[in-house]
Amino acid sequence: MGKFTVTLNRKGTYGFVEYDEATKSAVVTFPLAEEKAKVEEFLKKPLTLDVVDGSTIYDFTTKTLDPLESLKNFKMCLTRLWVDTGVLVEWSMPPGMAGDL
Repeated sequence: MGKFTVTLNRKGTYGFVEYDEATKSAVVTFPLAEEKAKVEEFLKKPLTLDVVDGSTIYDFTTKTLDPLESLKNFKMCLTRLWVDTGVLVEWSMPPGMAGDL
């Protein structure tokens, strides 16, 4: 078990969120206080969404996930972060890279 970290972005302001598999907790590091609070609140609430569940990409099941229950749930819930908070997940940008831009 380890930690999974992903970069966050709100209109060119970068931060990150780190998920700890051992403690099932997340720490949000973001310079914009309002957006940081939105992300923290998002991660505290169960999220209901349709997920692919079957042998084809056309088979969906509605599931309610606790974002902090597992790394799999954490990643799945982050796919909806922007819709709920306006904060983007920069999946392909390593945390800290924004400081080098």
